[in-house]
Amino acid sequence: MNSQKITVIVSLLVSVLCPRAYGQEVSLEQRQPLELVYADSIVPQDTHEMMLTSGAWYLRSGDLHDSFLAQKIEWGISDSLQVAAFVHLVRSSNLIGATVNGFGDMEIGARYTWATVGSQFTHIALAFDAGFPTGDPRKGLGEGKYTVSPSLLLSREFRKGKYQVFSTSGAEFIAGHRVLGGVFDAQPHHSIFANSGLSRRIGHGWGIGELSVSSNRWSGGNETQIVFTPSYVWRVARRTELLLGVPIGLTSSAQHFGVVVKFTFELGGPRE
Repeated sequence: MNSQKITVIVSLLVSVLCPRAYGQEVSLEQRQPLELVYADSIVPQDTHEMMLTSGAWYLRSGDLHDSFLAQKIEWGISDSLQVAAFVHLVRSSNLIGATVNGFGDMEIGARYTWATVGSQFTHIALAFDAGFPTGDPRKGLGEGKYTVSPSLLLSREFRKGKYQVFSTSGAEFIAGHRVLGGVFDAQPHHSIFANSGLSRRIGHGWGIGELSVSSNRWSGGNETQIVFTPSYVWRVARRTELLLGVPIGLTSSAQHFGVVVKFTFELGGPRE
């Protein structure tokens, strides 16, 4: 009888002092943020789960400014395969003169995620996105190009998810131009990009530093954009987040300063 009491007491102590060892393992969705600023979060959508992210961006370089409201929708076809759509609902820009407002460009894409690669803390995903010039480039509301963008996502967690090193890297290939008034827009160039960083669990969220690099010099262009973005993601509720980021341009071709706010929440899936 005494041994049974001792066993019960030890079990209670383990459940209090070591909840992860005693209870269910903490999922990837609980360990990592659902959304980042430029990089893609490695957290996949579950089967029939939807994630909605509403974002407000403001970017400035001297007297030039570019701001937009964006909406992203992600849907899990399976626990590994998901599709997504991203659109600039409203864009405001004075990049070509007077400030104009209107609808911007949009993207659609798909992604396949290996959430566990040799370890529960190592993750890989392959993504493919296509961009469409739905915004008018003559007004500074779009880029005027059709694009295809394959990318590779890598993530490695340390100290059971307290720290994460992540990267989204790939290329953007120009598939065509938008015809404006019977002529083509200025010749765009293919580019490569790498959005990498480190996240650390802090309080009820994550402190994150991202370094984003994009260059078209390899295809005949003359731009290399490098942006450093500190941000904080606050896990408001179990499936709801609020992100605040401050992009800082480090090269002349990048926007010098900006503010990004994103609100993310999930619906459906096996948790409901």
